[in-house]
Amino acid sequence: MALAFTAKKNIIIFGPGGHGKSEMVKAVLDGLGYSDEAYYQFFGEGMDEARLFGGLNFRKLEEEKILEYYPAQSFLNHRVAVFEELFDAPASVLLALKDVLTAKELRNGAQRFPMRTEVIICLTNKESAEVAELGPSAQALIERFPLQLNLKWKDYSAASYLSMFEKVAARLGGPVMNGFKAILAEILANATANGNFVSPRTAVHALQVCQAAAVMRGSDHVEKQDLTDLRFLPGLEGLADTIQKELEAAMERAAAEARVVEAECKLAAILTGFEDAKRAASPIKLLQSAKSLTAFGDEAASLKVTDGLTDRRKRIRDSASEKAVEAQRLALEATRI
Repeated sequence: MALAFTAKKNIIIFGPGGHGKSEMVKAVLDGLGYSDEAYYQFFGEGMDEARLFGGLNFRKLEEEKILEYYPAQSFLNHRVAVFEELFDAPASVLLALKDVLTAKELRNGAQRFPMRTEVIICLTNKESAEVAELGPSAQALIERFPLQLNLKWKDYSAASYLSMFEKVAARLGGPVMNGFKAILAEILANATANGNFVSPRTAVHALQVCQAAAVMRGSDHVEKQDLTDLRFLPGLEGLADTIQKELEAAMERAAAEARVVEAECKLAAILTGFEDAKRAASPIKLLQSAKSLTAFGDEAASLKVTDGLTDRRKRIRDSASEKAVEAQRLALEATRI
């Protein structure tokens, strides 16, 4: 969007619903002080050229049989235009808009109106490939939007949902999640993986529903029972019958994740000590590091994890074993010296 405003280039922001396209644009326009210069137009049912160009001058049509618009009341008279679902408009509207963007003015018979608009921001749920399938009118218009931004997440894993929760939780306030953010993220990721897509917006609603349930219970902390109300959210209706099982599984995965993270931190600390011993070239310290790494490797091998974490556990164990062997070798070399 910075590029769009600096270079005065139109931009298409697309992606599935519930990803905050409109909210993001509004926040940027507010931040730049462009709110009063922005014109919002929804291209839904009933959209026609008259609405696009400010309305039809019925008096002139009736008295003089001349078709004219009120462009001063349209996007043409604003510095920034935000078009919601542009590609839902009829082909005739898309062609008329394309002609205006090309000429940089409204040309309607004898009527002329220069376009003040510097940047047009198009928001749509349609992917670029879908737009191309709409026909030549849409394809010709999309070429007038050289910048494109896809707000779709790279993945909808538990880590992605949790990352968002960490960002919005402080702003939302409300009861403390008490570690349940990770569990909620796991539940939403599983729902999405099973074909019940949970958008970021719905995920935030889920977080707020859990907090509201805690408030109704008279608590300032979210507990396991508060997550049962997730069954009232789209895509999570089936959770009512399996909520206990889902929660227990999610809690176990969250606990396993915490154990792995703790082990990774512990390994990092041991390796820091090993690096210090290497720099000092102290046989005693190197042997101590080797002993610590060997013991930690045995500890990591027995770490209780869920299926998705076995590779991380193996990497931790293998790293500890490799460094233990290196520490023993360096200790022997230092002793000979």
